[in-house]
Amino acid sequence: MNLQQSDIASAGPGTERLAAFSDGVLAIIITIMVLELKLPEAAIHGEVWSNFLAPLAPKLAVYALSFCIVGTMWINHHQLLAAARRGSHQLMWMNLLLLFFMSLIPLATSFLGEHPLLPRAISFYALILALSSAVFSLLRFHLGRLPENDRKQPPFRRATLVRSVASTLLYAGAAILAPLMPATALALTIFVPVMFNLPMIFGGGPH
Repeated sequence: MNLQQSDIASAGPGTERLAAFSDGVLAIIITIMVLELKLPEAAIHGEVWSNFLAPLAPKLAVYALSFCIVGTMWINHHQLLAAARRGSHQLMWMNLLLLFFMSLIPLATSFLGEHPLLPRAISFYALILALSSAVFSLLRFHLGRLPENDRKQPPFRRATLVRSVASTLLYAGAAILAPLMPATALALTIFVPVMFNLPMIFGGGPH
């Protein structure tokens, strides 16, 4: 059995198609985000900072943040499905719900990129991330409760689920806080992926 067949077998019946479909959707999400980046009309003339860098910088920063978040979700999603022994209709519907909320990330990214200090934009962005994270936590919890899945696997460990739920609560808190303290809410939204993703990048496993 070659490596590819081994990976499919370990993912369980049906999960390989679910993973392939999800990969395609996430790739489209990232593509849409980068297509939303538009150069300012005055970019070809005038001052480099005021006409080019200053208008583009907030959009590029929010795009980079969203790219990091979507990329991390893709990595975690891949690890989660790889550890699952089989697929089910419930898993498919929960995965579709996750992809639905994630498909709204480009819209929220574009809104926040255009208005980086607008409370409504920050709240909407944080809300979409909170909903995506909440469904991902639910998906992780559901698969962890199935008897055929090994709870000792990193994606199903209690500490991993706790970090996932904590991300959801912090994003939700940022969404609620944005109308009152927009700068603090934006800082919290940036803090969440940095806090929970850096350990994974440097060998701490899935968040």
